Amino acid sequence: MSKSKIEIRDDVSAKELVQVIDSIARQIYRDIEQGKNPSFEVPTRAASNIIYDEKKDVIYMGKNQSTRSFHNSGTVAAFAQTLMVLSIIEEAAERAKHLTKREIYYQDPELFKKDQKISDSIIEDLAVTLGVTRPCLRVVAAAKGTCIGDLTLQEGSDTFNCNQLGRGGWSISPFIDEVEIKDCGAEYVLVVEKDAAMIRLIEEDFHKKNSCLLITGKGQPDIATRRLIRRLNKELNLPVYILTDSDSYGMQICSSYKRGSIALSFESPYLAVPDAKLLGLLPTDLDKFNVPKAARLKMTEWDLKKAKGMLEMPWIKRNKRWTQELKLMIKNQEKAELQALAKHGITFMTDTYIPQKLAEKDWI
Repeated sequence: MSKSKIEIRDDVSAKELVQVIDSIARQIYRDIEQGKNPSFEVPTRAASNIIYDEKKDVIYMGKNQSTRSFHNSGTVAAFAQTLMVLSIIEEAAERAKHLTKREIYYQDPELFKKDQKISDSIIEDLAVTLGVTRPCLRVVAAAKGTCIGDLTLQEGSDTFNCNQLGRGGWSISPFIDEVEIKDCGAEYVLVVEKDAAMIRLIEEDFHKKNSCLLITGKGQPDIATRRLIRRLNKELNLPVYILTDSDSYGMQICSSYKRGSIALSFESPYLAVPDAKLLGLLPTDLDKFNVPKAARLKMTEWDLKKAKGMLEMPWIKRNKRWTQELKLMIKNQEKAELQALAKHGITFMTDTYIPQKLAEKDWI
């Protein structure tokens, strides 16, 4: 495992990006002229190249690399795909435009073997190879997160408050780095794993009654949602609490918000919120709040494998409470959705569960 983490910049302008890409293109051209084998050195985006900073409780990418060369049957396709994406990104940067991942894929679906996952992976490879965050590449993904609460933002010439956009809240902009935070009347951020729980919180005006911001990434969160939450935490010093289902997937999602994810570990400095708290639904909550057996679900083999795999992660091993909760989940082989709390009444989650958890500081 690499002993030092890779350094990533988050302030590269379009002009600088073009200069960096030009220098790479010129080097490849020189290699071809001189009869050399043109290649890329690409940092490894895998668990084997992860560095865990125990003090900060954040995962980072190490400096291990692999080579993609033209004269190599195993890497020639990836080499060609990388060159293609690099040229597309340069053109967009020269014109000061943004691209969606989908637009890049459709430049040549055949080259990407009609699989967008390939072009998406190349984009992330290029970001870490160039030493920049993906927003610096001017590549955006369709944002799916929403935010509601007393938060005033400015995007371009538009200034708005997230409490004044109806019950659907604000659809978080994929251009989140260009959004300016003007004012905030909230005291903390409550991140909700799924839209279903978010709907209940909004209908009960939880954000207004409790002076908080409600944000959901609707499952595994996109980059824009994660960057917004980090900005609220770092720029405004707002505490962050996370609500997920009581299952291994929910705990993994919380860990991504908190520590960063393996695939995007190179962006952890700009995405992770180390002091975020997992509020629930915890495995110990199922008995504590008398969630009926009928409302609990049996864990699948996939659930159990995921939970056991998490126990092997160093960032889980160091945390006694995370370990205890996962072991209890595995022992009982039970999981439950937040909506299971509705067996005590549809407002039990908003009127009793969350207030009690916050009052008792019962979080991880």
